[in-house]
Amino acid sequence: MTGSEPRRAGGSVVEEGLRITGRDRRLVFGSAVPATAAALVVGGGIVAGGFAASWGLFLEAGRTAEGSIDYEESYVAYIDQWDSLVKVAFCVYPLLLLVAMVLIAWVFTAQAVTVAHAQERDTAGADPGADPGALTLRALWRRSRPHLGAAFRVQLLTLVCALVAALAGLLVLAAVDMEMVPGVVWPTYHDPATVQFILVGRVLPVVIWGLGLALLARFAPATAVRVADNCSATAAMRRSWTLTRTARLRTTGICLLATAAVAVAFAVLQWLGTYVAHWAGLLMLATTDDNVWVTGVLVIITPVAVALVLLPVVLAPVGVLLACLRARLA
Repeated sequence: MTGSEPRRAGGSVVEEGLRITGRDRRLVFGSAVPATAAALVVGGGIVAGGFAASWGLFLEAGRTAEGSIDYEESYVAYIDQWDSLVKVAFCVYPLLLLVAMVLIAWVFTAQAVTVAHAQERDTAGADPGADPGALTLRALWRRSRPHLGAAFRVQLLTLVCALVAALAGLLVLAAVDMEMVPGVVWPTYHDPATVQFILVGRVLPVVIWGLGLALLARFAPATAVRVADNCSATAAMRRSWTLTRTARLRTTGICLLATAAVAVAFAVLQWLGTYVAHWAGLLMLATTDDNVWVTGVLVIITPVAVALVLLPVVLAPVGVLLACLRARLA
């Protein structure tokens, strides 16, 4: 591949991804429906279990607040229950993250298989004897199943890379906050931010996180590589790194475009989730004798939960785009 080919490929990759998504929308979005159902049932069950484990804490917070109001005492919400609530959260979040990695592995694998079939069909247009036939959802599952284990390991390795970059940026902020960086002091009301603080406490973490996003973009086609080459997860990561080496900027640009589209869709879904949160809050108030403490938590998390449950439908076209990117770079 020459240096000019990656520049020309960027637009055609997006166009090809949109073309396959539109032509094979039954497979693209149909494969996202089981992921959405699993997110609703399994993820919802985990969150419900967290609420059940914290139920007594919420009721206790309500009683404590009412007693403080009756005696006209100052009160900080969840001050006595905070440590126990954090322990529950540390159990719930890893389980939700595990479910998310499994579902992303399925969605991206299914889209890689869909793109591979679409390319086989395009090849058959020039050679009628090579027609692969129609791909049903049952056949899509059968072709995707052997790749799911490796695809999950790809997501796990990608998560590790993301955590390294995220923690590195947070470590810089923590070092500044604890005044471990010479000459850099956290600004206060009377002491405005200095140039040193802006560079180290603001610019440097953003740069680290930006480099982390660029790193993730290099590994983004790894699931599609696994499906195409039938290799191990680590080999798929290495192959993805090699493929994107000649088109770093274009690959990063395409991934940023996909990330922006997902972010906008997530914001819209979260806004729609506020309507669900309204009725869920009214139902919770009715069943808890107007306990605003548990109801407030439910109203806060419901829009995010609705967006996350429907997110596989948004990620499906992204999976098509990444599979098209791998095919073009290969």
